[in-house]
Amino acid sequence: MNEGKLDMPSTIKLGDAGDDVRRLQRVFARNKSLGPEDVDGVFGPRTEGAVKDFQQANGLVADGVVGPITWSHVHPYREASPTLQAGSLGPVVAMLQGVLKTGFGYAGEIDGIFGPTTENVVRQYQTNAGLPVTGVMDERTWMAPAGAAGATLESLSGLVI
Repeated sequence: MNEGKLDMPSTIKLGDAGDDVRRLQRVFARNKSLGPEDVDGVFGPRTEGAVKDFQQANGLVADGVVGPITWSHVHPYREASPTLQAGSLGPVVAMLQGVLKTGFGYAGEIDGIFGPTTENVVRQYQTNAGLPVTGVMDERTWMAPAGAAGATLESLSGLVI
């Protein structure tokens, strides 16, 4: 890798599994072609359908295979937002707390410390979103719908454009 940019992912297709499949699924989940529950790293029929729809919409050969030409049209193919849990520290925690304070019931300090108050609000958010209630900000929690116009906690926190 060079200067923070990801290397071009490998060619992937139906039946493949791994990080590149997960990267692709994240992009499609962010643009609502797939649901957060579909980000599992397994290139199955739903992922293939999303790929074919994307290829057709972008004037590409709609073969369901994601090679260099399809990847060049898929942006951004970046990593997941970070997993945050009790004890996590830093600016991303503070960004999350700021969003949770604006309508999700967080009444604590915006201090960048993922403590019990933050964990409890995350648990309530997960309950309301129909997600497994873990208190951990995982990929599915970041990408679950969080309001109007397709917003997610990930987008509201400024982690994706």
